Amino acid sequence: MILKSIAVWLLFLVVVVASGAFRERFLVPRLGDQRAHQVGTILACLLVFAVMTRAVPWIGPDSGGAWFLGAFWLALALAFEFGVFHCVLKVPWSQLTADTNVLKGRLLVLLWLTILLGPTLVLVITSGGDS
Repeated sequence: MILKSIAVWLLFLVVVVASGAFRERFLVPRLGDQRAHQVGTILACLLVFAVMTRAVPWIGPDSGGAWFLGAFWLALALAFEFGVFHCVLKVPWSQLTADTNVLKGRLLVLLWLTILLGPTLVLVITSGGDS
């Protein structure tokens, strides 16, 4: 389960990076930075969830395992977001935490919630609510 989970998380990373490139190339020039980030975050949530609809059944967790899977993926995402961007790329903490400020219209937290809750939601949807 762990190797499959890591493989899927790496696919999430590719999807989110591609979504970000799309946002910067096409959305920012048309919508401006703030609105593009909002639309781009929602797009990333939808794409990640779409991957989950195929990946979670492939991994095969039970309901408790789905919670663990979401928590594991979120831990990887947070480690990447804060570890790589701050420690490796030297992005300041103030810039990293700015994207989490929902009161200022930043929606990164929605992506994290999608990652955390998505596996359980996929199980509920695919089992007809029996999980």
